[in-house]
Amino acid sequence: MAKRTDLTEYGYRKARARFLADNDVCHICGHAAADTVDHVVPVSQRTVDPSDQDNWLPAHGVNGCPTCGRKCNGEKGDRAMSPASTFRTSRDWYAGP
Repeated sequence: MAKRTDLTEYGYRKARARFLADNDVCHICGHAAADTVDHVVPVSQRTVDPSDQDNWLPAHGVNGCPTCGRKCNGEKGDRAMSPASTFRTSRDWYAGP
């Protein structure tokens, strides 16, 4: 398997830092301080350009969420997004009738 360098190149890292500075709420747990970019369509599928920001959402990476402790991007793995996988919080906040 070829070594992936597209996700470590300077231009990608700089774009990712700008993106996270503007978008820090994790799309998986809903807490602030997201520190990594989650690719909606996984990079492993190689169907989209990894630097396409339309395919990016903020998530918590290896350091985990400072609020709930989850490593959200790792939990999602290389699966494509599904509506049920977004905003799963550690508590059910719905106070319905």
